[in-house]
Amino acid sequence: MPNEDLLRKQGEEQFHFLADFIPQLVWFTDPTGYHTFFNKRWIDFTGYTLADSVGPDMWNNLLHPDDQERARRVWGHSLATGEFYEIEYRFKGKDGAYRWFLGQASPQYDEQGNIRQWFGTCTDIEEQKQTELQLRQREQELERAYADLEVKVTFRNLELEREVHELRQRLAE
Repeated sequence: MPNEDLLRKQGEEQFHFLADFIPQLVWFTDPTGYHTFFNKRWIDFTGYTLADSVGPDMWNNLLHPDDQERARRVWGHSLATGEFYEIEYRFKGKDGAYRWFLGQASPQYDEQGNIRQWFGTCTDIEEQKQTELQLRQREQELERAYADLEVKVTFRNLELEREVHELRQRLAE
């Protein structure tokens, strides 16, 4: 037994080290969605202690208001069905600024096939979202420039057609 206790303690220490080391926010919930664990990166990002973070509703309070209803719906679907959870949403950091994250979670099942708990991560995708936004803006700028060019070419063609028509008239005289 003492060896089992030592191995369990070492395993827990290794898990906590790994959970705090990886660049994601790591979280667990019970089968009903009640948060039971957050890693140190979560605490560092949100400014909330573990005690402040656990529970069913605190999570949504940090989400951008535009993302809250969708997040509740998607998470509720996963909790009800056991399906893999995946969503992009914005979390408010302790500095008050929102950042985009990719949230993902997968259930862990017991021997009877019941969900024991959910393991989840949130990966910071702010830079990717900003790049996407810049690309969309650039695409819109290019579309406007193309439309402007198209209008200019159309008007120039009409002007050239008018000049050709005038030249033909002069030659016919």
